[in-house]
Amino acid sequence: MAEPGAVAGLEEVLTCPICLGIYRDPVSLVCGHSFCKACVQEACRRRPCPFTCPLCSAWADTAMELQPNIQLRSIVQKFLEAPARQEEGECEGQREEEGEDSGQGDKVILCDFCLQEPQAAVKTCLSCEASLCRAHCSKHSTNSLLKDHVLIEPCDAHLLAERRCPQHGKLLEGYCRTDSVCICVLCCVAGPHRKHKIDTLEEAFGQAQSVFPETLETAKEHEAALNQSIANLLKQEEDVKAKESLLRDQLESLFKEMCLQLDNKKREVLKALSHHEEQQLSQIQMEVQKHKEEKDAASCNVQELEALRDQKDLLLFTKSFATIRARKRKQLTNKDGVELPRPPIILDKLTTDTTLRLFRQFLSDMQSLFEVPPVQEHLTSVHQGTIYPYNANVVSASSWSSLQFGLLNPSDAILPIKSNESFSQGCHFWEVDTSNAHHWKLGIINPKLECYLQMSHGSLCVFLGQTMITAKGFPTALKVVRVELDCRRNTLSFYNVSVKDRDATESLRLLEAVSIPSNYPAYAIFGVLDGSLKLL
Repeated sequence: MAEPGAVAGLEEVLTCPICLGIYRDPVSLVCGHSFCKACVQEACRRRPCPFTCPLCSAWADTAMELQPNIQLRSIVQKFLEAPARQEEGECEGQREEEGEDSGQGDKVILCDFCLQEPQAAVKTCLSCEASLCRAHCSKHSTNSLLKDHVLIEPCDAHLLAERRCPQHGKLLEGYCRTDSVCICVLCCVAGPHRKHKIDTLEEAFGQAQSVFPETLETAKEHEAALNQSIANLLKQEEDVKAKESLLRDQLESLFKEMCLQLDNKKREVLKALSHHEEQQLSQIQMEVQKHKEEKDAASCNVQELEALRDQKDLLLFTKSFATIRARKRKQLTNKDGVELPRPPIILDKLTTDTTLRLFRQFLSDMQSLFEVPPVQEHLTSVHQGTIYPYNANVVSASSWSSLQFGLLNPSDAILPIKSNESFSQGCHFWEVDTSNAHHWKLGIINPKLECYLQMSHGSLCVFLGQTMITAKGFPTALKVVRVELDCRRNTLSFYNVSVKDRDATESLRLLEAVSIPSNYPAYAIFGVLDGSLKLL
């Protein structure tokens, strides 16, 4: 009787590598490996062409008739006729292990050799490019011809493709430090990396492990910086939403107040119109009532005179006629109707056009208030054909300190600097700190004339060309002057903006507003006799 170990060894030799069962109708491929005929046909149907041997990956032409392995078939028949009851327990244990393996997670790699009920793969052979379950992996490992194959953790066809060189189809077994890419052997020998610095995957892995903590820390710091940046952006987004919501509420309140005042004015005007109508109707009704009373008296006289016509008694006729004739009768005017009071509102074409024009001007002014006027850089200047390298925002009097100051010729008293920036349309303003100067001028110049605000000898004067528009005492609190040019309305305004961070009515006080000719472009001018001016 054969030993159990010998029987087990013979059974392993007579086992089909695909179905892991005793050969049934065994056939051989050109490479010499044998399989069940049905297993080879099913594997050929399931695997893409060209078909390769499941064991050695040798090309096999299944279109040719598979050669029956008669000798192997005889050995299998002899083996099946021998008593081998001990095999049943081992098969049951193997099926239990396979059942445990099948209870893995939902996303598993299935064995490529299991035909009836594919089991979960435990390894993937890089040489065979096939995934193996526990049983097939055991057969694969014990085969002396396949001992050099590389087994890795289970992976699908996509990951297998990534392990091969896309140019040569070989396994990626090296690392190019020059290009920081994984390469195959042919890339090192005949490819574009042959003169580069090449390491094995083991060396590259060791070097990567050495710098891994530092790289991880750098990545974490970058991630933290990105998180902080995202948090800042989200906070900025919330701030924008909050500011826009506040602005929207303020606009709603503003337009609501405007509509309320417009409705109040409308009711006031309509009420005045109604009151005027009532006065006119009342006066007409009074006149109508008077005329009706006089008409009744006249009708009574007519009736009495008609009756008196037939009176034959001389005394009675004369007496009655004298009485009727003596009654007073109010002399009627030649004009029709009555003189009525003047209406409080005269709405003719001129009034309508004027009202609409003023309303459109109001809308335009309101639109200009909502626009943010640009603040220009004015101190890059040209004077007498020479470019002076002034400070970015300061005008000093050192360049012309020898000039004499006086009011006899105010336009030449302070030599101005003209800005390179010019203005032809829109609304513009600039604010200047005058606290370090006692004699200065600020304004504009256009092709026709100058318009400016000048401080001299404690007086604040506004000039349009050679003409002094106004002159007033210098306000001691004047430190910052705002010059505002409105090219649409052709106005130049000067404001005292020395008070900051308070109510808008307190921080912006009008000094003077001048209507200027519409000659553009206009340039900002700055002049100082002593001290300096600073553009804010």
